[in-house]
Amino acid sequence: MSVKNGINGWAGSVLRVNLTTGAITTEDTLPKYKPYIGGMGLGYKVIWDEVPLDTDPLGPDAKVVFAVGPLTASGVPCSGRMNVSCLSCWSKGDSIVDAHMGGHIAHAFKYAGYDALIVEGQSDKPVYIKIDDEKVTIEDASEVWGKGTFETNATLTKANGDEFDVASIGQAGENLVPMSCMVTSFGNSGGGGIGAVLGSKKVKALVVRGTGAVKIARPLEVKLLSNYMIKDLVGGNNNHNVPTVPQTWAEYSATTKNRWQGAPGVTWDKAPNGPIDMGEQPSGVINVAALRCNKGVFDFGEIAEKYTVKQGGCSSCPVRCYTEYDMDPLADYDLPTHVSNTCIPITGQTGIYCEGTHDFVDEGDAKIILGGAGSRAQDDFGVWCNYGNLKTDFIRAYKDGILKEHMTEEEWNAVPWDLMKDGDPRWAVEFYRLIAEGKGAWGVIGKGSYYMYKEWGLDDATKNSAGKNYYDEVSGQNTNVTYNGYPKHHSSEDAWQSGLLYNVLYNRDCMIHHCTNFVRSGSPYEEVIKPVLESFFGEGCVDAPKAYTPINENKIKLARWAFNGKQWHDSATLCNWMYPMTLSTSKKRGYKGDLDLDAKYMSAVVGEDYTRDSIDFDCERISNMLRAMTAISFKLRLDSSNLRKDHDAVPAWVFDKEPDFKAFEEGTVKMDRDDWEKSLDMFYEAMGWNKETGIPTRETLEKFDLGDMADKLAELGLIS
Repeated sequence: MSVKNGINGWAGSVLRVNLTTGAITTEDTLPKYKPYIGGMGLGYKVIWDEVPLDTDPLGPDAKVVFAVGPLTASGVPCSGRMNVSCLSCWSKGDSIVDAHMGGHIAHAFKYAGYDALIVEGQSDKPVYIKIDDEKVTIEDASEVWGKGTFETNATLTKANGDEFDVASIGQAGENLVPMSCMVTSFGNSGGGGIGAVLGSKKVKALVVRGTGAVKIARPLEVKLLSNYMIKDLVGGNNNHNVPTVPQTWAEYSATTKNRWQGAPGVTWDKAPNGPIDMGEQPSGVINVAALRCNKGVFDFGEIAEKYTVKQGGCSSCPVRCYTEYDMDPLADYDLPTHVSNTCIPITGQTGIYCEGTHDFVDEGDAKIILGGAGSRAQDDFGVWCNYGNLKTDFIRAYKDGILKEHMTEEEWNAVPWDLMKDGDPRWAVEFYRLIAEGKGAWGVIGKGSYYMYKEWGLDDATKNSAGKNYYDEVSGQNTNVTYNGYPKHHSSEDAWQSGLLYNVLYNRDCMIHHCTNFVRSGSPYEEVIKPVLESFFGEGCVDAPKAYTPINENKIKLARWAFNGKQWHDSATLCNWMYPMTLSTSKKRGYKGDLDLDAKYMSAVVGEDYTRDSIDFDCERISNMLRAMTAISFKLRLDSSNLRKDHDAVPAWVFDKEPDFKAFEEGTVKMDRDDWEKSLDMFYEAMGWNKETGIPTRETLEKFDLGDMADKLAELGLIS
């Protein structure tokens, strides 16, 4: 087996591991996969070519594709991402879905000489896949089967050496719980049900060491672009471009809460050599950029400083969003005190305490202490939160009596409810253990919203004892933005019609941060956000917070850019929390970002001429692959011929919330039904999709060299 070298950007080889036969082979990445960029695009191409879309996602014929992109490990900042593509085992239609892992394993994989790993077949015993440069083996994982991800990652690192990066599944994946993920050695996770898909194949982990390098066409240009990005463009996490509190150098500070929390007097109290003060982080000073994001303070307030060890992050990231904590109050409950996490997995844990919580040491510290216990347990069992929907599913089922109704008396009495009622951190461990076991009513919750609602009749007010359609209900707990089993992800509440449009197009939460990156940047709307964005997308492309206006062509332009741009980030690969560089920290630039930066990086790394338009074209190809594959899945599995009606439908609460307001009145984010239908018409037309069905036309697919997809759609009667 040989690994090709010498291709600018790409490693040059795709690795294939057949778990049934034990065969390990490689094939050239180019030219077959180059039009699909890498990452998501490459993964989608493999699934399309090799996996019929009515395949059982947990069966032996299903495949998993781990893939990186031409910018991964190239020196480009924030390129430490790995995309994982497979068929969904938990959302409506069980169509194409992907996970996204940060950490360091993507770089290790690329340095080992691979652009992708295709895992196929099914092992009859627990195994892990070991990649040590050109040497690839299937190893026995019996010792770690049944173990949590933290013990697994530590054990396999010790067994193979500290130079190896590890990503593993927990007990949830082993037990084929759809709400399951894969977790890296550094606690970064990839969700989407990937844990169950790997568990069905008896794959416990990837163990990777790469000692090679990535060939760059113009390395000096990459360096200069990176200096330019960090000095003039990048802000805090999510590219929030002004500090949250006034600093002496800054013209603006945040008008709303944002993620640039570093400031004088903000400290890491648990730093190894004593507290570290963040000080100021002036625009243009590269070496202090990593002090901007005190994500713990953003999540929990100043109490987070007491427990913060440092801010960590993925390979090549100059803005570190992953807070590492040492929460000593957890020791009183015989729980690990070391916690490292960010976003929903750590911020939403108090919700599972349906009877309330209490403070521990300091006033108001319940959220952070319970968040730490919950996030650690969630990652250790390898449970995926479905962007918080797992928690809200449980809350609604518990409070409405649905859960008790569907449990036997024995099952109900076996649950340590006293821990929940007492606000005990050990409840979080029990909660995730029960989900990870996948038994009884807990197993139904672990199937995710779509299958849980179906099995318990929660999608039909006439079929459940609560008398509600849980998708449509106007409730503070309802976050479902479609009827497909996943929640909103910075949807209309952040980005009006544009956000709602790109939220409905995937088979999981959209993971798009294009709009929230500027909406929640902290910059003043009239002085910065509006003029900068209108310079990119035209007048009326953005709305002021809670002052929405009817749909227009420029909002469609913005939505299309964000939708296709997500495919770019997950294919290239780049962090979609940091890119694109919509705004800048620099006053001399008028705080205007650089939407051409991605193309400049691609040109420098690959050595070919890329433009914003050429990148957008390549990514629109992947967008159409996603849409066509979804349409085929819906036809094969649900006998649906209309994605507009059966996939893109939006629950009633989006339009019925805040009854004291009418849509477009100042003070509300509720949407208007007629305006929404018009938005779909305009977006489908802009994408080249049939307005009645939301399915790409043959002309559109052939434009992107996807004639084989058009032929399949025609065979199924979905297009002419």
